[in-house]
Amino acid sequence: MPQDYTDHAATLPSDAGGVARQVLSVLSSELRRIYPDMPPRMLVKYLDQMQAAMTQANPKVIKELLNTMRRAGIRDTDVADFYIPVVARRLGERWVDDSLEFTEVSVAMANLQTMLHALDASWCMPERAPFGTMGEICIIVPDGVQHSIGASILSGQMRRAGYDVRLANGIKLDDIAAFVSSPATMGVMLSASLWEPLDFLRVVVKKVRQGNPWVPVLVGGNILERDVDVCASIGTDLATNDWQTALEFCADRVQP
Repeated sequence: MPQDYTDHAATLPSDAGGVARQVLSVLSSELRRIYPDMPPRMLVKYLDQMQAAMTQANPKVIKELLNTMRRAGIRDTDVADFYIPVVARRLGERWVDDSLEFTEVSVAMANLQTMLHALDASWCMPERAPFGTMGEICIIVPDGVQHSIGASILSGQMRRAGYDVRLANGIKLDDIAAFVSSPATMGVMLSASLWEPLDFLRVVVKKVRQGNPWVPVLVGGNILERDVDVCASIGTDLATNDWQTALEFCADRVQP
């Protein structure tokens, strides 16, 4: 049964899970600001519908849902920035608590990628500055890592801000140094999850340093939920899930 999310944090039970808190945060901040005339329960309804649709191996369901959201006034940009990440998180938590099989999660994540690719190109087109004028950023998702949706969304958000983003999904270790070697690169961002060994990520960072010793290297993803100093453990310069903070850090580092 879909959960009945309400308007205020005080009405949530004290043992509410991370998903409920995340959904509430979305509703109480950006989405509530963007759609002030739309009832909060209407906004949440699409989260439940998306989660149900993503586990079905039927692309028509995804297209129909996307069109329904568009007719309701939901912008493609907000589908990418808010709905897809929250649904991905909900699916991940259901896998962790064994209420979804790995194959179901795999189908769901592939469907989320399909929905992202079905969005209008405006969601990742520059809004305030011509494409590439703000600098070049490399994003790395190493080969064998079972997550790429977050990196794809991050790429679109930064391109919308005017950055030239080069995304390497599934890049092999031996190819990383060459990928980041351009002198125009102002930052390299590594997307990492809770399940990736720190030793492996340390090797990834070492490969980046070999290709570009001066560029700042940043890490993000749910690996930041681990109870360790991620930067110290794998050798990055910054750990953050706020892409604007990441870009500000890179800009400060490359300024003469």
